[in-house]
Amino acid sequence: MNKKVKCILIIMIIILRSAYCVYVYNFKYSEWKNNVITIKVEAIEKIDDEAVTYIVKYNRDKFLLYIKDKEKIYEYGDILKILSSNYKIEKAGNPYEFNYKRYLSSKGIVSRIYCVKVLEEDKKVDLMSVVHYIRKRISEKLDKSLTAQNTNLLKSIIYGDDTYLQEDIKNKFSNIGLGHVLCVSGTHIAFLLSSLDIILQEKKHKKLKTILMIYLYAISLFNISLFRAICMYILGKIPFKEKYCITLGIVILINPYYIFNIGIIFSFLSILGIHLFYNLITSYIIVKFKLKKSNIIVNSISLTISSQILTLPFLVYYFQKITLIAVFSNIALYIVLNVLFLIGFMLFVLFFIPGISNFLIFICNIFLNVLVYQVDVIDKFNFFNINLPKINIIVFIAYYSVVVIYMYGAKIKFISWKNRKIVEKVQKLVVSFSVIYCILWYIYIMYLEKYVIFFNVGQGNMAFIHKYNTNIIVDIGSTRENNAASIILNFLKAKNINKINAIFLTHIHSDHINGVEEVVSNIKVDRVCYCLPPESNTDYENMVRTLKSKNITIDILKEEDTININNINIDVLSPPKEYIIQDEDILNANSSVYLVSEDNKNILFMGDATKKTEKYILDKYINLKFEVDTKKEEIKSKIKNLIAYQVSHHGSKTSSYEPFINKINCTNAVISADKKVYGHPDKETLDTLVKNKFKIHITQEEGAIKF
Repeated sequence: MNKKVKCILIIMIIILRSAYCVYVYNFKYSEWKNNVITIKVEAIEKIDDEAVTYIVKYNRDKFLLYIKDKEKIYEYGDILKILSSNYKIEKAGNPYEFNYKRYLSSKGIVSRIYCVKVLEEDKKVDLMSVVHYIRKRISEKLDKSLTAQNTNLLKSIIYGDDTYLQEDIKNKFSNIGLGHVLCVSGTHIAFLLSSLDIILQEKKHKKLKTILMIYLYAISLFNISLFRAICMYILGKIPFKEKYCITLGIVILINPYYIFNIGIIFSFLSILGIHLFYNLITSYIIVKFKLKKSNIIVNSISLTISSQILTLPFLVYYFQKITLIAVFSNIALYIVLNVLFLIGFMLFVLFFIPGISNFLIFICNIFLNVLVYQVDVIDKFNFFNINLPKINIIVFIAYYSVVVIYMYGAKIKFISWKNRKIVEKVQKLVVSFSVIYCILWYIYIMYLEKYVIFFNVGQGNMAFIHKYNTNIIVDIGSTRENNAASIILNFLKAKNINKINAIFLTHIHSDHINGVEEVVSNIKVDRVCYCLPPESNTDYENMVRTLKSKNITIDILKEEDTININNINIDVLSPPKEYIIQDEDILNANSSVYLVSEDNKNILFMGDATKKTEKYILDKYINLKFEVDTKKEEIKSKIKNLIAYQVSHHGSKTSSYEPFINKINCTNAVISADKKVYGHPDKETLDTLVKNKFKIHITQEEGAIKF
């Protein structure tokens, strides 16, 4: 069988496998509610305040299982018969939204199962039970001898289990460019092999080293990034190109969705970058500084830089920053990490021997304390992170075009020798265009972009107004707790926005304000503006306490106020100054109504205003009998020239007073609602809008709506 036939067969197998995986992860299972199923517990994924999340096997496929009862923690091999529900994971359609479905698929997980009740319990013992027993015994021994922080840090470094690792530790390692240390990968294998080479003879003990790495792979519960490193080591001294392609092919065959796994992306690109650039960088440093040969510092610098050249765009895409201190961090912690990983690995191999394991734990504790201290010190003096917006596909293409031209430009010119001058000009043009595009793209995103976005927060309201360096939010809430805050914080991070000029709240119902506390706790907010509510509630009181504790200015507004924020005008049209509008829901009826104007573009935010509120605005600002009030005439003119109208109360039948709707000269009606929650929008409201020739935009159907 020749190479072409082999390649065709391999490609066909990969295509068939990919098609099967697409079927399994997207079409094999439909939604179910209150079905009785039997599952096998594989591992604990996460424990939080709401539930315990397990990785389980159902029908030979992996799922996440949520169990709210935390009194009993299940372990590997537990067979549970449960009453369960499974709901389709839907994308909300917000900009830069985290693709949770794809994330689960990249970890080999099909979907989520919610446990209503555990009906029966059983136990199954198999070969993997031994691995979990070893992990459990190791954890118990470490818990008795080390602090919780050091225990979790060691487990994360050795076999990539960061389930219980504190977020502040993760952030510190990430800030100084050492996030890879907390995710077992090729770096760990390099550390391990370089250390074992000192102890063992490379040729005679390769089988032993392979067995030890397979053991590490097993106790890491088959970490896919570690699999890549071990696979390439086992393939030995065959040419790098073949070894790389074979490993990549095996990984894709296991699960094609691994191409979206961050660990896999960084693992493959890092090792390719080292292969392409390590020797070049090392040679350059030796020549530049007139060194006789390379040393630990030179090797560490070369390794760090070469491993990050190809991963840089993905680093910016996923984390929106470039860590310039990474080279120094890797050099400063090289010895500590190398020794810690070796001793930790020896501990995990020899933990059954009491005297030796106790001594190794003692040594590990010393190095862990040194590591944490070093990380704290470096993090305090870390002023070299460059924060950037999340890049688009053209920036990816531009960056890798420059890399390819740098690496292979001379070869391309040699191959096209007759047309080398034209080829050289094209290469220079591509490089120039790439650099100029990246610079202009950054300037535009950071300083010139203007837009208004109505986010899809399910049943709730949240809009974001951005003009150059000015940022305003109108409402932050959803019936799903933390949903709105998570969406806006993710968006702001992706856009590299680090300050909000003002948050305007229409009223104090939870689905309009329950994200305020989290947002002000995570990003600088100058002020929060709202009209005093006619009555209070717990959400409002908690919010006010948080705002005061953060020393955030609270602006109490009233009708006819006009606030100007960097040439963006916000007119307050309701509630009335003199009295409270009486209705079935007094908070809704007295929602603040904001008319936002910028460069003759006007948007009306109605909150949860009722028909009585709309009638009040109609009578006061639109149905003017005499043109004597300049401001009212100006507001009337703006209302009759809107680019967007946020429909009151999510399109409920309590809103959209037809005489009021009839007077609005606007083509775009935005409804923020989730039909499953309260049945909004109502048919009567939709009919009214259609009758008055509005183009209706519903966030549940369209996702985020941008103007």
